[in-house]
Amino acid sequence: MVFPGFTTEEPVPAERAMCGVNVADRLSAIAEQMPTEIAVALPGHGDMAGKNCYTTCTFAELEHDTSALARGLVDLGVTPGTRLVLLVKPGVEFVKLVFALLRSGATTILIDPGMGKKHLVECLALTEPAGFVAISIAQAVRTLFRTRFPQATLNVTVGRRWFWGGPTYRQLLAQGSHSQSRLPKLQASDPAAIIFTSGSTGPPKGVLYSHQMFETQVAEIQREYDLQPGGADLACFALFGLFNSAMGVTTVFPEMDFARPATADPQMLLTAAHDWQVTQAFASPAVWDRLSRYCQAEGELIPTLRKVFSCGAPVPAEVLQRTLDCVAAGAQMHTPYGATESLPVATIEASEVLTETADQTARGAGVCVGRKFPTIEWRVIRISDEPIAQLDDCEELPVGEIGELIVRGPQVSREYLGAGGWGLGNIAEQDTLSKIADKRAGASSPPADIWHRMGDVGYLDAEGRFWYCGRKNHRVETQAGTLFTECVEGVFNEHPRVRRAALVGVGESGRSRPGVIIEPSPEMIEKHGTNFESTPYLELKTQLGTLAGRNQVTSKVKDFLFRASLPVDVRHNSKINREELARWASRELRVLKS
Repeated sequence: MVFPGFTTEEPVPAERAMCGVNVADRLSAIAEQMPTEIAVALPGHGDMAGKNCYTTCTFAELEHDTSALARGLVDLGVTPGTRLVLLVKPGVEFVKLVFALLRSGATTILIDPGMGKKHLVECLALTEPAGFVAISIAQAVRTLFRTRFPQATLNVTVGRRWFWGGPTYRQLLAQGSHSQSRLPKLQASDPAAIIFTSGSTGPPKGVLYSHQMFETQVAEIQREYDLQPGGADLACFALFGLFNSAMGVTTVFPEMDFARPATADPQMLLTAAHDWQVTQAFASPAVWDRLSRYCQAEGELIPTLRKVFSCGAPVPAEVLQRTLDCVAAGAQMHTPYGATESLPVATIEASEVLTETADQTARGAGVCVGRKFPTIEWRVIRISDEPIAQLDDCEELPVGEIGELIVRGPQVSREYLGAGGWGLGNIAEQDTLSKIADKRAGASSPPADIWHRMGDVGYLDAEGRFWYCGRKNHRVETQAGTLFTECVEGVFNEHPRVRRAALVGVGESGRSRPGVIIEPSPEMIEKHGTNFESTPYLELKTQLGTLAGRNQVTSKVKDFLFRASLPVDVRHNSKINREELARWASRELRVLKS
């Protein structure tokens, strides 16, 4: 297939072929290998059925338009390090623009719109962007708050441009298609993106990504899970879907609100899966829970799905099993572990969870997230809420003892936005609550001389696996000892009438009173409603109290509260917002005890 104005034999520009550190370079090789295969598919509109109702582009088209858009950005004034906000809905244009921004040398600013307008504007203003590549409504908001973005002069509108200046996406593409501008030669340590954390455990933080981080992520994921060119991925998390194009896998974006994955319509997901006979899929635990419940109830299957991925929060064993029951026989389900600042760190396969670790989780051992990736080095150190400047200041803990996890490797970020600019600088200029310098004699050069404090607590077992026990700032310190969220909650989550539980502490640290908030199972709510003072719920509370008393991990828990649903994070809709629950529980318990 030949597209207007170019041929599939177009050579890879020398400045990119020599680089080898830009994920976008992988796309060039894939486009040469399989030019006419579909790279991206997005549901369209109309009465047509199957693949005919999707907007698509091939790998050759993706490669051509990516380069054209990148040259258009260079002509617009983008230079290496230029910060540009990307606010575009997942789809063909989104994928093309991400790779174009990588090739242009721009630093792409990515953020979750679901965090709300106030936090969104605050976070974006912090980045001091030079412009926005955004849909019309986002450009309108940018114009409305233009005093917050005084340097934002390089603006590209995806869609209809209204009363502001700058080219549209189509104009940029057309101009770049005829441009002779050379694309910059980039280094592994050069900035590639600023990606904000979800803010589920505190204010969102801008994580500075280098090109090496992206390249390592793709290489490690492809190697670990043996992802080969061909096949199709049901991408329910847009950023993860970008890796597909670099690996030669078709990205199928289903019809869903990516800012609210827990609301995804299972039938829409199934339609996309069947239309493209997807062979792999990535989604948050909330999506797999919803989809697998639907499949179980309706007798639906995705028989072509052989590799399933989920991360963002621990995946309950029953969700793992339910999901495996509705995909291909012998399919593998992987739950990679990491964070925005460091991904991937570890991984475990569902079969190992279901046959070995789930029973221990139910007894209060925490959640096993598996073994580390080869490029990661990790340690468990004594828990501290204070800054740790040097690795020599840490106390490494033995196997089996709970502490906080620290990691380092080429996929681990070195600093946050506003922590001293790009580059190492002095560790005192970093966010010292999250980073630790390794100044030992012989310590390797960046990025291995910086350790990241994951903010997670847990322990290593004799087999080299990490058992996640919860977030460090969610631990509940009582006069009788410290309780950890995943350990306590795992015991109560086994009750058939409990969908999920959340441990919180009420009162000052060291003297907190532990309380557990219960979200009843859907069947419990459907049968008995949400009158939590009714007899069925009082009986459930008694049962939970008895269950708590039988386990040393939960024996200190005396207070149980019910909520129809627990608040969750904006990115994956899976991490429980325990800060909000702690405030709520404090008010509720004060009333009950008065």
